[in-house]
Amino acid sequence: MSSNCPVAPAGVRPLEVQTEELPRGRVLFRFHKNSVSYPANSFNPNIGKRIEIPEEGARFNPFPGAPAANIATLYAADTLTAAALESVFHDVAHTPSPEYPRFRLAEWSYSRLRTKRPLVLFKLVNPQLRVIECPGRSESITEAELIHTPVAEYPNTRSWARYFHDSLPLLDGLAWRPRLGGVGTAFVFFADRSDGELEVDSSPVSVAHGPGLTKITTIAKRATIHIKET
Repeated sequence: MSSNCPVAPAGVRPLEVQTEELPRGRVLFRFHKNSVSYPANSFNPNIGKRIEIPEEGARFNPFPGAPAANIATLYAADTLTAAALESVFHDVAHTPSPEYPRFRLAEWSYSRLRTKRPLVLFKLVNPQLRVIECPGRSESITEAELIHTPVAEYPNTRSWARYFHDSLPLLDGLAWRPRLGGVGTAFVFFADRSDGELEVDSSPVSVAHGPGLTKITTIAKRATIHIKET
């Protein structure tokens, strides 16, 4: 394991941390692949994926529940920009003027969701993380170690998601600032806590053409990402 992003503590104990509520009726945005047919508020079941394989999932999934089945998850954000940065542009490198092929936009659409009840979140920012002990060292786990790590570290960041999920029984999900920009807040929700608590609030909008393309192009420009014609 990397010394910069250690695995979460073994075992579960109650955590005394500050959580916050996402209010009932809050509009969220979710990007989804056009190749997969499912409602916009469906949770990814993470069936058959392994926490220890970096490429089999995302930063905070999969991770097993009790006794072993993976917890289903759903990613969304409170702004279209945050949602795009954490999905469409998630793999863009942190380099000067990175390029993104325009043909890949055909894969994506976005939908609006709305919360049906207040959802309890733990925000992964340093003031809240300061109280979280890190195994094997005196310093606490940091925001950078959870949000700004490469794919190779995903088994570790997933272990932290599992730790927070298991140690905070009322927790509906996690919140953080997008890696590629501090605009808005991104979320991952846990299906065993919040399935059925997000309703679809719009039809899907493609970002390959029309108003969707205009919006995604503006987001890319503001994030200094160049959408390249091929």
